[in-house]
Amino acid sequence: MKIKLLILDIDGVMTDGTKVYDKDHNVLSKRFMCKDFTAIKRFIAAGVKVVLLSGDSWNRRMAEKRQLPFYCTRDDDLSLDKSKYVSRFEEEFGVNRNEMAFVGDDYFDKTMFDALNVTFAPADAPKCIKNYARHVLDAKGGEGVIVEMYDKFIEYGYITMHASMNEVLALDAKELTSAEMK
Repeated sequence: MKIKLLILDIDGVMTDGTKVYDKDHNVLSKRFMCKDFTAIKRFIAAGVKVVLLSGDSWNRRMAEKRQLPFYCTRDDDLSLDKSKYVSRFEEEFGVNRNEMAFVGDDYFDKTMFDALNVTFAPADAPKCIKNYARHVLDAKGGEGVIVEMYDKFIEYGYITMHASMNEVLALDAKELTSAEMK
């Protein structure tokens, strides 16, 4: 089975789930691992489309700077049911649910574990989530989850084409974050 669309939760997967707040409870920061962003580019270069699906709109700007499609479950109706996006993704990306994979870490991700066959959870996800995941990773949230997933995709045969360095470099050059690093 080949995977054509990878759906990534953000907080607790690409981050350790920690948010730093100011005294008025505004989010000041989150911590991401740069190697995960490289792994995302490797997925794309290997022919897998990648989308970010989060309940936190604070992640939208990061996705824009990385030029990644972003969907916020709270945009329409404040719902945290991520599975309502599966049909939308089938239509928008021309894939069926058997060609999708999802990684999530928290109770609010359970509907995606129910809706899809290829699912992953980080090592530090609650037991109630790890019990529903098809694959439990060794990496904890924010500590290389996407890097490990790329290797697992190759190992499990979900992708067969390796990303080339030139394709990954070209994708990196297109990101707004790369231009800002000059």
